[in-house]
Formats: sequence, C-alpha cells, structure tokens
Amino acid sequence: MPDGREVLTLNNGARIVFDPMPGLRTAAVGVFLSAGARHEADRHSGLAHFLEHMAFKGAAGLSAQQIAEAVEARGGVINASTGYEMTNYFVRCLSPDAPDMLDLALSMVFAPDHPEGEIEREKGVVLQEMGEALDQPDDLVFELIQQACYPNHPLGRPILGEKDTLKALRRDDLIDFAQMNYSPRRTVVSVAGAYDREAIARRAERWLGDRAAQATPGTEPPAPAISGVRSEVRKLEQCHLVLARPSASATSPDRFAARIFAEVLGGGMASRLFQQVREARGLAYTIDACCDQHSDCGRISVYAGCDPGDAHDVASLTADIWADLAVKGPTQVELDRAKAIAAAQFAMAAEAPASRAGAAAYELLAFDRTISVEETLGHIGAVTVADVARVGAEMLAGAALASAVGPKAGLAAAEAFVSNS
Repeated sequence: MPDGREVLTLNNGARIVFDPMPGLRTAAVGVFLSAGARHEADRHSGLAHFLEHMAFKGAAGLSAQQIAEAVEARGGVINASTGYEMTNYFVRCLSPDAPDMLDLALSMVFAPDHPEGEIEREKGVVLQEMGEALDQPDDLVFELIQQACYPNHPLGRPILGEKDTLKALRRDDLIDFAQMNYSPRRTVVSVAGAYDREAIARRAERWLGDRAAQATPGTEPPAPAISGVRSEVRKLEQCHLVLARPSASATSPDRFAARIFAEVLGGGMASRLFQQVREARGLAYTIDACCDQHSDCGRISVYAGCDPGDAHDVASLTADIWADLAVKGPTQVELDRAKAIAAAQFAMAAEAPASRAGAAAYELLAFDRTISVEETLGHIGAVTVADVARVGAEMLAGAALASAVGPKAGLAAAEAFVSNS
C-alpha cells in the first residue's frame, strides 16, 4: 500500500493490518472489534464493558495473575477499553515479544474462561467503578448529556450499565454476546512498530482462520434529537454545565468541518470561549468544546465549570458566541489556526505505534479501508470558512440540549440555554 501498511483479509472476513515503523524497538499489538455498548439489549446494559473486565480474569487456562505476569515479566503494558461502537484489547511491548503478546490478547477475546467465582466478585469491582463515576460531577454531567441527546436509544445509556442490569448478568450472557458480536468481519488485528510479520500472521490466523463467517447485524440510528435538559441538583461549590447541539457523524463528509468548528469555538486557549468567557470575563476556570462523533450521529458540546452565580452568564455568553460563529463562520485567521492544530495533532499521533495501530483498525471497521496520513491531512486542509459556517447553520437549525450537575442555578442556566436557542 502507498503508506506502507498492508492489510491481509482472511477468507472469513477477519483482517490483519501490518504497519511497519523502521527504527523502532517496540510494537503495539491489538485486537479491535466493532462491538460495544451500542450493541447490547436494554436488559443487558453494561454487558460489553463487563465482558472486557472478565477477559482479564482468566483466558485459555491462564489465571488473572498469570495474564498480568505474562505481560509484565517482559516489560509490556496491557489494557483494554469499551466504547459505544468498539472494544479493543491492546499491548505495548518490545519487538521480539509481539507475537506472544498478540497471542495472549487473542486468547482473552476468543477463549476467556469466565470463571463463575470471579463473575460476582468482578461485579463488585464494576459497581465501585460506577460509584466513582457518579461521584465525579464532570463525568456525570456528560452521562446526562448523552441521555439528553439519545433518549430511548443504546447510545443514551451509560457504557458501564446500570446497577440492576449489571447484577442480573450471567455467564451465558457473556458467551452469547461474544458469539453474536465478535464475528470475523467485525474483527481487526492491528500491529504497528517493529515486529516479525510472519510470526504475527501465524498467531492471528491460528485464532481467526477457522472462525465461521457471520452476517453483521444492523443497528438502529437514533431518532432526531429533541431539545431538552437533564440535570441533577447537588450541593457543590461549582455548577457543571454541558451545552450541546447535534452535528456531523464520524462518517459524514462534514466530519472535519465539525471538528474545526469545535476547535474555533472552544478547542484551546486561543479559542473564542476561552478568550471571552475565561480571559475577558473571568466567569469560568474550565471551559472548552469537543466534537463527539458516532458512526451515524454526532454532537458538539461545550463544558464549563463555574460559580453558581455565574452560570446564567456563562450559558448566555456561550450561546451568543456559538450563534455568532455559526452565522458568520470563522475568520480566516481562526480557520487557519484550527486547521493547523488539527493537522499537528493528527500528525503527532501518527508517529506513535499505539495510535497508528488503533487508527488503522478504526479505519478498516468504519470505512472498509485504511486512510493515509496524507489523505487525512488533505481533508483537514480542504476545510473552508463556508464549510464551517454551513455546519454551524445546520446546528442552529437543530435541537439545543443541555445538562447540569450542582446547585439549582446550573439547572436554570441549562434551561435558559435550551429555551432561548
């Protein structure tokens, strides 16, 4: 391939992507699956995340301690993560160890033991994780905006699940979810850095080659968002606010323009929100914007933590700045700066093995091909003032959503943002 990456597709649809990086002594190996919290039934909310936890409790006859020791005895680092649309198991290691580390990761995905004694114990661990998240108002406020954006849809549920659904999970539920969702066509093995290609291929093919091909079940897109507020009143020093509007999805041609809009709005210290809300008015210590994108939907969100007495001014000023940017578009200076930031961040990530392995897997699962750094940089460079303004206009024409955690003043500010938009 032009960018040096090679994709090997097995007969059942599973894919292996090789990304050599000359001069390195390490590798990043991972197993990536296009399955996550979005693919759960309502009664099994939290199942995908819990399945990831249980993979570390024993696989292919190795205990949890033996899994940890197998990696750390060689200086490696192993981790996993579950999102709404993807789960991955990942190891960073020295180059000679890459085949063995991949073998271990694959065993955790496709041969977990799910020991009965560990299931109830690990539920307790995840319940503690839930409690920790609920104790963090800046985490909770984003859970609430997710609910506001995608009510009555899997994307609106917390990835960790709910206490009742977690407690109800059984061993057979874990096995059934993996059998249904961890199919070859939804599996990518990705390796970047320095490694023995043939050894990697042999290990991957041993685990994946004989797996039966399966049809990929579809997912229902969320309904168009309806303006609304989700909040929780708590006795806190600060109001935590998220103000949001639906925007381009991760596969939309406008995905780059939406990211540039978010960068100009509140992406850094030179952004409009930082300069006007924090620097000029001193209304918030933290205020920033982000662009969250799923395969068929997305949103731009502004997060602010502020004094309760300032919450209304923060929400009102944010709405005004957002509308001005949406109506007029960015200045050429703002556009150039935002594009430079986006290009630099992407280029920097493309020099790290872990990021490269993850990016290649995501591209294959989302677009059915890998995308070169040059192509992505070209998309970023092609964004115009008119593109950003068009994305902004579409947002203003859509729903306004907000969430708040803290004193009642935050709830009032969130409601004002929605009702006045």
